[in-house]
Amino acid sequence: MTGELVGLHVGEGAARFAGLQSCHSVWACPICQARIRAARAVELERAALAWLKAGHGLYMATLTVPHWEHVRLASRVMDGHKCAGKRSCTCRCKCPVLAPKKGAKKPPCTCKCPTDPGQLARVVEAWRGVQGGTWWVGRDVIRDGVPAAWPKGTAARRELEADGRYTRRQEYDEQGRLVGPATVWQQGFRDRWGIVGTTRTIEITWGANGWHSHAHVLIWTEDPATDHHAELIEQELYDRWAQRCKAVGLPTPARGEIRKSDGKRVGKGVDVTAATREKADALGRYVVKLQEGGALAMEMTRADLKVARGQKGKTALELAAYAAAGNQQAIDLWHEFEFATRGVQCLTWSRGLRERLAPLVELDEREDNEIPEEEVAETPEAPSLLIARDAWWRAIVPVYGARADILHAAEVGGLPGAIAVLDGLGLVHGTDYGAPAKMAGRRPASVDQLRRGQADRQARRDRRKDVDNAVQDRTPEQWAQAWERRAEAEKQQAAARAATAAPTDEENAAVDVERTQAAAESARRRALLRHDPDAHHDFDRADVRPVHLASLEDLDALADARPARDGVPACAGCGSALAAEMVVHGRHVMC
Repeated sequence: MTGELVGLHVGEGAARFAGLQSCHSVWACPICQARIRAARAVELERAALAWLKAGHGLYMATLTVPHWEHVRLASRVMDGHKCAGKRSCTCRCKCPVLAPKKGAKKPPCTCKCPTDPGQLARVVEAWRGVQGGTWWVGRDVIRDGVPAAWPKGTAARRELEADGRYTRRQEYDEQGRLVGPATVWQQGFRDRWGIVGTTRTIEITWGANGWHSHAHVLIWTEDPATDHHAELIEQELYDRWAQRCKAVGLPTPARGEIRKSDGKRVGKGVDVTAATREKADALGRYVVKLQEGGALAMEMTRADLKVARGQKGKTALELAAYAAAGNQQAIDLWHEFEFATRGVQCLTWSRGLRERLAPLVELDEREDNEIPEEEVAETPEAPSLLIARDAWWRAIVPVYGARADILHAAEVGGLPGAIAVLDGLGLVHGTDYGAPAKMAGRRPASVDQLRRGQADRQARRDRRKDVDNAVQDRTPEQWAQAWERRAEAEKQQAAARAATAAPTDEENAAVDVERTQAAAESARRRALLRHDPDAHHDFDRADVRPVHLASLEDLDALADARPARDGVPACAGCGSALAAEMVVHGRHVMC
């Protein structure tokens, strides 16, 4: 919170909170990254449309490396050094006096703990090496320590011109007069293909073979893109990418195999696709699409909307969902993802590219930290309701999904719907929340509140003191006895939970019958949908009871689904068991 009150702005079919601080994380925050990536997708799509309409070309390159389990994603200081485990060296050492004489300056501190780069840092460095150096920008042809002169003989000159990799380079002074002889210039990858610039983004997934960091690069060229040029660019780019991966310590990417059925190369480490423009409607609106049909701007920017394909890999937000469900492995992976992506730029433009695009289209000049602060919905400037600080932290923040429920109710039911949810959370109208005129600021604490707070603080201090004293007062025998009693109590609790959770044979048989009937009904509806395409509305809106996932360890195992047992609070939407904090609402957040 940025103040003492949180504002709720309710509009026509839209709602938003105000008075909350944004983290601006394009990697780890589901809210901020959705806003930032959506804005960048719009900007990139508009720029690509204008570029293609001007008669230029675009290529989409995907660069991957082999990966396997137990590969670290994040960089860290090597073991055995003072800053081991950290992202970089943070030593503040005092170097000894090495000045040659009194009054002379001491040399700078040379203490720097060596860092072992992770997979993400190596992939970023590999692409930086591809786009830098003479291979990309070209170089002078040097002979005997000086630039080679452009040949005057007709045969030699024609041979160089026919090669295509060499060109004549002549320097001029400010008055336009020749300066020195013409020299031979070996054209780099950028000049040979007329590349104006590149736009690079990094995507990270995790699967059975561990972390998989790969780069998507959009190549902007002067000439229109063709499939033939895409194949040639792919071959050259693969050779350079393989060299740079080896240089930074990554495994060599695969070139791929030719598939006999259609002659296409599959399983390759570098894939270059020519982007085309197609007419979308009679008004002449052009959209940018890959030849496989995927939206180009979405592929480059909206990694937050991607989902895993089977067991091939899971995106970061999918790992976050598993971590929120309590999966310990997902929690550790999410922490490593946050540690690795901190400070890493997601979308980068090569130097001079945005200046070249500026005359064609109006670009979004906002920084990433400014986008989440913008209003993202058609809502009024003045808040419709104000929520007090203590009520926000007491009744809304601890309840899972409460903030989403408030916004959803305000979008669907307007201000009455939001008030109904706030009342359901136990907030009192006029005291905990109310109209702006009645909630001018934070209310002063009463004497009873101050006494309760003082008593709580004293109780916490007493508990800490008791724990500290227990460490010194108890004997090892007493500690062993306490540990045995605790282990026995945990055993009894586990046995009681297993006895109450084990389903009977009749319950299993009933669940099997229900699952068989649901499968038959689904098959019948799919057959109906195939014969009658207009029936999809009825198919989507049919009252089919969803199956509750009882196991949080594997959300894909639908076979372990069980409905709520008798006596357990059930969701009014899906019929599955409700958590204690959601019983007051009667249904899950997503139901």
